[in-house]
Amino acid sequence: MYYADNKKLPLNQAFTLSNGISYPSNWLQIASAEDKAAAGIEHRPDPVLQFKNTKFYYNTVQDGVVTSTPKDLDMLKRGMIAQANRTAHSLLAQSDWMVVKQTETSTGILPQWADYRAAVRAEANRQCDHINAAPNIDSLETVKPNWGESPDAKAERERREAEAEAAKLEREGND
Repeated sequence: MYYADNKKLPLNQAFTLSNGISYPSNWLQIASAEDKAAAGIEHRPDPVLQFKNTKFYYNTVQDGVVTSTPKDLDMLKRGMIAQANRTAHSLLAQSDWMVVKQTETSTGILPQWADYRAAVRAEANRQCDHINAAPNIDSLETVKPNWGESPDAKAERERREAEAEAAKLEREGND
């Protein structure tokens, strides 16, 4: 940013300094550093604007100053609880067919799936409890989901890792 007389100068716009001298719109781009200094124009780095998390704050900028206004705490809590419950529902829906099959055929659900489903429900409850107990936005910002991975996702990850390790060993063997 360029300044003269402690006022920000617009880029790509003609301007007039307090001494009455007018400059064309492209002057700041084509003038040398010496010409700018002689005119009393200085370059200052752009200020680093510090925005707060937009999930929790409304951020506005006026004259290079950021104002962060907290959102309504109760509204945020309702939204976060709804999101935790939607995520739990979505994660559980992927294995609901196993529970239906268990009920209809009296066959057992695999223990790793039963554990995963219990963990999903426990995580949703943990998040909701933490959210409900939060006295302020700073406390809400500390709520971090930890859903874990499903047995299928874990098996797929382990398969990919084993393939990568085998490929690495093969490359090392060929060297």
